[in-house]
Amino acid sequence: MTLEADLFTALKGLVGNRVAPNNFPQNRALTWPAIRFTIVNAAPIADVCGDGDDDTAEVSVQLDVVAATFDAARALRLSVMAEMRSFAPPAILQSSFSEFDPETSTQREILTYTFHGSSP
Repeated sequence: MTLEADLFTALKGLVGNRVAPNNFPQNRALTWPAIRFTIVNAAPIADVCGDGDDDTAEVSVQLDVVAATFDAARALRLSVMAEMRSFAPPAILQSSFSEFDPETSTQREILTYTFHGSSP
């Protein structure tokens, strides 16, 4: 599987399958909560086995955890963080912050994770 497929599988149960890569669907009927993931950086790591491309890359992913209220977003954030602790390859939380989105009137928790691949 790919990292994207693994993320979808790990997070879909928290939001009723409303997990999307890069953009939320442009649908006015979209219900919250939902999670969007974006790969913001992928750096191949060279080691004695060579460059293993995506399998060994250090990948940074931003997760936008969106809910209708502040309390719901914070609760979902904790659930996402618990799910990410059991992720393979290991996911390391790098940063986290909150913001209100006036366009959608939603609360957003933004988490950035780094995934460290491993050599064969």
